[in-house]
Amino acid sequence: MSTKEANKEAIAQNRKTIFKIESEVLSNKALVYQSRSMIEENRLMIMSNYSAAFMGNRQLANANTDEIFSNRAAILQAMDVKDEVQQNYVDALTNKSNLDFLKHRSGLNASVLEISKKLADINSQLVAINREIMDANKSIVEFNAEQIAANVEMLSGSLSAEKATPASNAEIIASNSAAMKGLSAKASDNRGTILAVLETSEMNAAALMKNKDEINERRIAIMENRKGIADNKAKIG
Repeated sequence: MSTKEANKEAIAQNRKTIFKIESEVLSNKALVYQSRSMIEENRLMIMSNYSAAFMGNRQLANANTDEIFSNRAAILQAMDVKDEVQQNYVDALTNKSNLDFLKHRSGLNASVLEISKKLADINSQLVAINREIMDANKSIVEFNAEQIAANVEMLSGSLSAEKATPASNAEIIASNSAAMKGLSAKASDNRGTILAVLETSEMNAAALMKNKDEINERRIAIMENRKGIADNKAKIG
């Protein structure tokens, strides 16, 4: 078999392999977009849950705490004392009440600070991720510029079929064959990673829905507390 005939057969075989790789790569592309869609949906749900828990339930619960201790102060002030011992009892309970509130508030401050530190770390990671996205965009722009230059060369005639030889064609075919092996392995690796990310996203979605249910249940409990607070206030009055 001549080099020309061998090249023709290799080109045909490579074309079949390229079609197979193309199918794998485009299938991965669709899965990547599906994964990104799920990740974005989860991110929005995270922010929704965060807002509902921190800006909603937390503020309602804190308002309840303030009213509870306001009621307690009113209860203590309204106590009828007959001597110094009884007054000392009321004053000591007032101090205890203030200390209980301050201990609670100090603990909350510590928990908020710890959460804030974690959020700051997450923000740093997001900044780094933004840089990776920007670098990926840069690689696309550079790749496009290289391909535009290649098109210009073809149009200018510097890359002409008239200059081809069986030997030069064989070099291109061999290079293509080597590239296909790398592409096929990369596509396979990508598929495994994509499926793992999809599985993680599905688990995250389930956990987020559970969190949302718990946030709603906690809001109901908070509003039940408000009824008890209102009852106490009515009795004080």
